[in-house]
Amino acid sequence: MTEIAPSTSGSDGQADERLAACFNCKRSKLKCVRHGGSATCTRCRQRRIDCAAPAYHVGRHKGVKNKHSGLEKAVYQIEQALRRSSSASDQIQNAEQATELRYLLDRSRELLGNRAHTGPPHTNSQQQQSTTIEQDLGPSPHQSSTSSLETPRSHTDQGSSRKVEDDQLNLDDAENPLQLLARTSELLSSITAQPQGSGPSRFPLGTSVNRAASNDNDLQKFFGRFQARLDVGNDLDPIDLGLLTLAEAEALFAYFYEKLAHTRWGIDPVIHTVDFVRSRSAFLFTSIAAASALFSPSLEALYKRLSNHRQKLAGLIMANRYKSVEIILAFMVNIPWISAGEHWADDATSTYISMALTVALDLSLNKIIISETPDIRMLDSIASSECILARRALTIDGFPDVDPDSLTGRRLLRRRERTWLSLYVLERGICLARGRDPILPMSPLIMTCDQWHLSELADRWDGSIVSVAVLRRDLANLISRVRSICDAHDGSDETSFDSLVVERLKNEITLFFDRWYQTWPFQIGDREQLALPPYVEILASHTRLSMYSSVINHGTAPAAARQFFRAAGLSAALNVLRVAVQGEGQLKTMPNNTAIMISFAACFALHISTTADAGRDSTLAPSIRTLIAETTETLERIGSTPVQRKGLSCLFARQLQHILKLAARSSDHSRHPETVASSSSMAGRETDALPANVKPDMAGGGVAPMASNSNAATGPVMDMTAAAASGAGANMPPDYLMFSTMSNNELDEVIINTDVGMETLWDDFQFHNSDLDWMDWKTFA
Repeated sequence: MTEIAPSTSGSDGQADERLAACFNCKRSKLKCVRHGGSATCTRCRQRRIDCAAPAYHVGRHKGVKNKHSGLEKAVYQIEQALRRSSSASDQIQNAEQATELRYLLDRSRELLGNRAHTGPPHTNSQQQQSTTIEQDLGPSPHQSSTSSLETPRSHTDQGSSRKVEDDQLNLDDAENPLQLLARTSELLSSITAQPQGSGPSRFPLGTSVNRAASNDNDLQKFFGRFQARLDVGNDLDPIDLGLLTLAEAEALFAYFYEKLAHTRWGIDPVIHTVDFVRSRSAFLFTSIAAASALFSPSLEALYKRLSNHRQKLAGLIMANRYKSVEIILAFMVNIPWISAGEHWADDATSTYISMALTVALDLSLNKIIISETPDIRMLDSIASSECILARRALTIDGFPDVDPDSLTGRRLLRRRERTWLSLYVLERGICLARGRDPILPMSPLIMTCDQWHLSELADRWDGSIVSVAVLRRDLANLISRVRSICDAHDGSDETSFDSLVVERLKNEITLFFDRWYQTWPFQIGDREQLALPPYVEILASHTRLSMYSSVINHGTAPAAARQFFRAAGLSAALNVLRVAVQGEGQLKTMPNNTAIMISFAACFALHISTTADAGRDSTLAPSIRTLIAETTETLERIGSTPVQRKGLSCLFARQLQHILKLAARSSDHSRHPETVASSSSMAGRETDALPANVKPDMAGGGVAPMASNSNAATGPVMDMTAAAASGAGANMPPDYLMFSTMSNNELDEVIINTDVGMETLWDDFQFHNSDLDWMDWKTFA
C-alpha cells in the first residue's frame, strides 16, 4: 500500500517542485501547486477537500507515455460513463443519454480502427492532429500544459491508483453529460468530415437528437458552445419598419439619459449609443425610445406605435429564446412603468423579471470576471465555478475579437457587472414592495460590490446602484440580528430586562443605518448638504420601514420592544411620505414599485395614528392625514402627466383618498358622533373649492400659500379632516404639524415626544405579506 503523508514544507522552489502531486490532482491530471511548502495544495484548499500525497516523488520513467490522449481519451471516458450508467450513477441521467453516448462511441471506434490500418506515419500524424485539436479547443478546467502532469504511476502506487480510477473516475472534460457530449462531438467533427445524413440514421427512433436535428451539422450546432442570440433584423428594427426616424431615436435616447436614467439604472451612455443598441437588440432600442416618448407631452401618437411594437418584440423574445445582455436591460427598462392590468397582480412585472433572471444566468452574469492570469489570492476565496474568464465572457456576448484588456473590452465587461447589480436591486425591490420571497441568488459580485463604483469607467449612477445593493444585501442580516436579540428575552425581571433589550435593539439598528448614511450621501449625493438623491432617499427610507414591519409582531419581542418598533416604524413611514412630497420635482418618472412603497408607508402611518387617536383629542392623527393627503395629490399628478402616462400611482392615489375618507369618518365618530355627516360633506365641498396653491394655516386654522421648496412642486395640501376643521376655525389644534416641511431629525423628535398610543396591542397587525391586503380597508369604519 502506498504510504500517505502530508506535504512537507521546503525552503526553496526546487524542493517544492520535487514534491509528489496529491491524489486529487493526479486523478484529474492537474498540476499540484503548494506555495511555501504548504501541506494542502491550492486546488484542494479551494474545494475544501482533504489533500493527501505519496511520501515521495515517483518521477517519470523514460519512454513511458500517457495511456490515453486525444480521441482515445474521449473514447475511454465514454466507455467509463456507459459502464456506470448501469449502476444508477448520476453521471448518466437516463437511457436516452446512454444511447447517444453509445453512438458516439461507435463513431470513435470506427475512426480509431481506420487509423490503425494506415501505418505508423499516418498514426503519428493523427496523434499530432489530435493534440492540436485539444489545444484549439482550449484547456479544460481540470488539465494543465506542464510536462509534470504526464508522470505515469509507479509500481508502488499502481494498485491504489487503479482503485481510484475504477471507483472515483472523474470525467475530466465535463461536469455533466451534455458537456461531455458537446466536447466529444467537437473532437469528432474536427478530425474528419461527416457524411451527409449519416448521423441521425444511426440514432434509434425517438431519441432527443433524432427529433431535434436532421444531420450531423445540426447535431454539432445543438451541442455547440453557448452564444448570445440577438433580436435584430429588418423585420424587427423600428427604424426599418418606419415607426420612427434616426433623428427621433437620437433625441429620445438623449432624453432617456437626461431625464430617466436616475430611476432606471444599468445602462451606460458611453456603450449604449443609438448605433450600438440598434445593432444589438431591437427590444432594448424600442424600449428606450418608448420610455422617453411616454414622458414627452407631444409624443402621444409615437408612444402608442412604439409601445405596440415593444409588446410584439417581448413576445418574440420569449418564444424564440433570444438572449443577450441588452435583452436583460430591455426587460428592466420596461418594468418600472409597465401598464396596470385588471388586478394589481395581473401586470407583466413578475414575468419580465423572471425572464431577465433566466437570461442573466444563461449568460453567466452572476460570475466574477477574471483575467487569463487571475490573482491567486482571489481564487483562494472564490470557487472556480463562480468565475468566468474575461475572454470567454466577451465570446459569449458576441465579441470574440475584442481584447479584454482594451478600453472597449473593459467597458463591455463592466456592462455585464452593472447589469447584474441593477437586476439584483430591481428584483429585491419588487419582492420588497409586493411581499414576495427573493429568488435572485446572492453571488460573489454582490457580496463584494462595496467599492465597485470607484472606477475610472464608472457611470454617473453606479454609486446609486451600489448604495442600494449594499443596503438590501445587508438588510437580511440586520433582521436576523434583531430577532435573535428579541429571542434572548426569557421573561424574567420584565422591567429591567425589557429596557436592556430595547437599548440593544436601538444600538444595533442605529449603528446599521448610521454607517450607511455616513457613507453614501458623501459619495453619491450633495456633498455640501450631505443629501441623497430623492429616489435613493425613498428607497433607503422604505428599507428602514420594511425592517420594522418585518419584526413589529415578532413573537418573542417584549412589550417595550414592540412599542419601539411601532414608534420607529411610524417615523420611517412619515419620512417616506415627506421625501415623496418634497422631492416631487425629481420624481416625475416615479416607478411603479416606488408608488407601492409610498402607499404602503401611508397605510402604515394611518393605521398607527388612527389607533392612537381613538377616544382622545390628538394632534398627531390629523397631521398625519394631512401629509397623506398631500402624498395622494403628488401620486396623482405624477401618474397622470403627461396624458399618455396613465401610471399605476393614480390607482393607488384614488385608493388612498378613499381610505382617508373612512379614517376621517371613523375618527370623527369616535370623538364627535353628532357632527359626522356635516363634517364629511363640508370636507368634500371645501376641498373642491380651495385653490391649488394653498394649505391649512398651522397657527390659525385658515389657509395660506404653500411654503416654497426647491424640490417640491406646488399643489393642494388639504386633508379632509383638516378642511372640515378649517371651516370651523376654532376646531383646528393650535400645534397642528406640517410634516412635509420638516427635516428627518425634526420628524423623529416629534414622534419621540408625542403620545402615539403604544399601549394598544395589535396582534394581527402585519403588512409584510404576499399580497396588498393592507390597501383593503372596506371594514375599517
